[in-house]
Amino acid sequence: MSTLGDRIKYVRDGILKVNQAAFADILGFSRSATISDYEKNKRSPDIATLCKIASLGSVSLDWLLTGKGPVFVSEAKPEYAREGRSPVYCQEYVTIEVYDINLSNTEEFPAGEPVEAISIPKSDYRPGLVAVKIEGESMSPSIMDGAIVGVDTKDKHLVSGKLYAVYLKYEGVTIKRVFVYPDHILLKPDNPTFPETAMPTGTPKVRDLILGRVKWVYQRY
Repeated sequence: MSTLGDRIKYVRDGILKVNQAAFADILGFSRSATISDYEKNKRSPDIATLCKIASLGSVSLDWLLTGKGPVFVSEAKPEYAREGRSPVYCQEYVTIEVYDINLSNTEEFPAGEPVEAISIPKSDYRPGLVAVKIEGESMSPSIMDGAIVGVDTKDKHLVSGKLYAVYLKYEGVTIKRVFVYPDHILLKPDNPTFPETAMPTGTPKVRDLILGRVKWVYQRY
């Protein structure tokens, strides 16, 4: 079983003993051709699908990915486990669409067509979550240019010092650290070269400009 496709076929045919159509249905695919492509190495599954295949066959994810080590989970004892560390288990993932933050506004958040998709741990997903791609350095080094940020649009309760997606008239939708004072709300970038924005708490609908709280950030340094 020298290829990933061979190992996927082994799980399907040798362990589960189902045809490609049934396997596709189990994995949530509408086309059995997807399984055929996997087994012929024409395309590779994403990490969420690999995790599910490993779980269905009770095989080691390491073996499924590399072909090395024990095949079955009950036989597997990775190096970090032998050293007394806690093992890392494969999580369930969901795939969500990512939008360009620059196209968003208060009336429609997000706006436009998605620019890409991303798989995230199921524990990071919740109803009302919006994923947006950041452009610019105003929140650097906390949030870098090109980062993908998850915004919970159902959580607009202001907690001083936390990150929120906010709408600014001359900037559009942006991410800022919010500080709440008795007489004003301060929107502060983490990059000190960018200006702060203060809004009196008496400003009409000032809290309507808060679009949601940042729950996670995915980025590369």
